[in-house]
Amino acid sequence: MAVPPPLPHPNSDPDHLAARTSKETFTNAARAVRENPNISNRLKAQQITALYDTHVKETADAYQRLTDRRRARLEYLEGLVPIGPGIPEGTSPADKAVLMEAFRSAWDKVKETSRQGRAELLAEAERFDDDAMRRAVLTYALDHAELWTIRDWTAMHLDKQDYLNEVAELRDALAGRGTNRAWDRQDFTPLPKPQEAYDWPLIEGDPNAQPWDSGRTVRPGVIEYRRS
Repeated sequence: MAVPPPLPHPNSDPDHLAARTSKETFTNAARAVRENPNISNRLKAQQITALYDTHVKETADAYQRLTDRRRARLEYLEGLVPIGPGIPEGTSPADKAVLMEAFRSAWDKVKETSRQGRAELLAEAERFDDDAMRRAVLTYALDHAELWTIRDWTAMHLDKQDYLNEVAELRDALAGRGTNRAWDRQDFTPLPKPQEAYDWPLIEGDPNAQPWDSGRTVRPGVIEYRRS
């Protein structure tokens, strides 16, 4: 499986740019329809509504693609640090029980020691390749915000600078927080719904109805529109 690449700045990100292009495309196309003297107001309402629906879908699709890329990158980064019991899929029930017991035993020891003690336990785990203890210390560090432990471990074992900063940024972005929030709101909020898109659903079912024509009630439940 290919490694999900880091996400670029919004000004270079393909989905941010796609959302901006969608806004520009809708604005230009809607202007052309409105300025066309050869089609009726009814047809203009229909065409602009279709253009707007396309714009809304394009914007939503672009944001979903960005979200999927953020999630894939975060899952990849989190997978680089051994967190949790780490029991492989397909492990037999008997082996699973042994691995889980080893992790729980290490976890209990980690919980009862000091910060310095946890650092020593991690050093021993690395020296003797004790995966259960390594996972217990790093899991505790993540759960209790002892980020210096994660930072030190990643600096020694991963060829990845600013690991924690990238993880934090991705988590914030997926939660709708952080520095990306303003960019996301600016680019992925659709343009305001045009009047034509409000009018078209009201007149779509009657070929005589025109935009801004509310019609007149000729009898209960029956509305008559002016003929164009």
